[in-house]
Amino acid sequence: MKCKVEGCDRESDYITQQVCQKHYFRMMRYGTYETTKVGKRQERTKNSKGYQMIHLPEHPLSMANGFVYEHRMVMYEKYGESLPACELCLKQVDWKTVHIDHKDDSVDNNQPSNLRVLCRACNVMRARVHIPQHTVKRRHSITYKGETKTATEWARDSGVLVAGNTIVLRLKKGLSVEQALFGEKATHRGKKASPRIPQYGEYQGPKKSEDSCAA
Repeated sequence: MKCKVEGCDRESDYITQQVCQKHYFRMMRYGTYETTKVGKRQERTKNSKGYQMIHLPEHPLSMANGFVYEHRMVMYEKYGESLPACELCLKQVDWKTVHIDHKDDSVDNNQPSNLRVLCRACNVMRARVHIPQHTVKRRHSITYKGETKTATEWARDSGVLVAGNTIVLRLKKGLSVEQALFGEKATHRGKKASPRIPQYGEYQGPKKSEDSCAA
């Protein structure tokens, strides 16, 4: 479908207005599809996290204060009421459950190409992945050759043969980071296990009958 603005041969990117991206943002900035640098801009503000909000009390996604988040509004103009499934897990979402994700993590970049539809679970997990684990409280931060990771993350490295708790224990004993990560793994091969003496009252299996003993 082509943009409805006369003389424009671009494809329509917005279902509700049936206009291309250029004319959509021109309307947002100046209140008209015509070429102009004057006009009444929509009242705009942002919340404490930097998300852009536009005062449009009549918009289907507007909140009680009359504002609507710009990133949600842009995607509404693109898809209307019929949202696609979550881009990562394909779970079906609606406007009550959808999370509109900013691909580049810039919450003020509301270009359609930077936005995608996610479900809540995928959006939450995406946020966690982007948080460096060594910065999380109570995690061990270990730096080797300019790279910083947690002990658990280092243990997943193909060159490290010990577990994360072993790395932490070695560091607490005063070993260097290199020794903690790449020191030889201690084994008990070749040593016989010491016989274990049963404790008083401990179950030791069924008693042998006198007949079986005699046999």
